[in-house]
Amino acid sequence: MDVSSDSTSVTTLSSRRPRLTIVEQHVAFADALEGSLWGSFRVRQVVVSSTSTASGVVAATRATRPDLTLVTTRLGPFIEGEAVIDGLARTGVAVVALCPSSADADPVRWGRCLRAGAIGVLSHTCALATLHEALDRALAGEPVLGRSETDRVLSAARRADADPWSARARLDSLTPREREVVTHLMGGLCTAEIARRSVVSEATVRTQIKSVLSKLGVRSQLAAVAVAHRAGWSAPADHWISVAS
Repeated sequence: MDVSSDSTSVTTLSSRRPRLTIVEQHVAFADALEGSLWGSFRVRQVVVSSTSTASGVVAATRATRPDLTLVTTRLGPFIEGEAVIDGLARTGVAVVALCPSSADADPVRWGRCLRAGAIGVLSHTCALATLHEALDRALAGEPVLGRSETDRVLSAARRADADPWSARARLDSLTPREREVVTHLMGGLCTAEIARRSVVSEATVRTQIKSVLSKLGVRSQLAAVAVAHRAGWSAPADHWISVAS
């Protein structure tokens, strides 16, 4: 009888905890978050791999039936965190975004996360108490960020996207083939490896890289990769389809 009572108590406690799904690229970080939040939430993980797609991550996350999701904005070179946030928000899933930088260091990324549909944004380095408080506020339907901070980061995102010479605008000006080259460079591939994967000559790849550097306004491959990382950019799925066709 005591065992039955204990079992019922545990079941009742579990059923009262909201479901939280963590979307993250790094298993160790996801495990650390889960361990910190398990007492307050029923935690599930969706770990993003190099073969994942934004639509696949959204589908896998929705399958966990979360009350709330915690999505890291940097999910690797092939998936843009904002695309995942947008996909989840459009289907009614509540999202709190985790950014690698603070709002002061990268207000543009924070603003883009909010614009994509996140109900709040936090820094990876925030205190555990701050994380708990923000998740509780999100579950209660209360704003995670103050009005002044929300307005500030949204304004920063609008200004950056309106600038014709912003990093994202320059990346968006690339052709599908050139975007493929940038993505391979972000993955650490050299000219020969890119040529082998793309089934073209090294001379063709060098010409494509030269065009990329010119459009991005940089002088080296490393600088091109840095521009892409700063913009939080990755080649969308439709460009991969275009390249393959």
